[in-house]
Amino acid sequence: MLAPLENRAILEKEPAEPQSALERENAALRRALQKARSSQKRMITLNAARSIEQANRIAVLETQSSNLRARIAQLESGQAIIELGRQLMELREANEQLIVAAQRVWHLDKTICAAHRECERLARERDDLAFRLCQHASHHIEH
Repeated sequence: MLAPLENRAILEKEPAEPQSALERENAALRRALQKARSSQKRMITLNAARSIEQANRIAVLETQSSNLRARIAQLESGQAIIELGRQLMELREANEQLIVAAQRVWHLDKTICAAHRECERLARERDDLAFRLCQHASHHIEH
């Protein structure tokens, strides 16, 4: 493991023209070290992003799991069946009320139809009587 440097510029600076083979090799090693550090920083950043993404996925899955456990507990307790039974009873009662109302509407419709036919019969009878009255009046006028 490398000890941290107080002045990293010492490692990163490039001499103008390496003088010896040792200096050239040293410069090449510095460049390789800089490249390795840069690559390592990119990998650390990428791994950190992946870790955050995985942590978010885990949090979502834990929330979904918790919700499913609660739903399973509710189903196992029988509360869902009791609630469905209550709703069924309410719907049956509402259905019975609708049936009674539909029968009432049917009877009212039949009564209205009968009243309409009676009105038509009375109108014909009125018209017939009015016609006879006119005929009778005109017969009296002629005599």
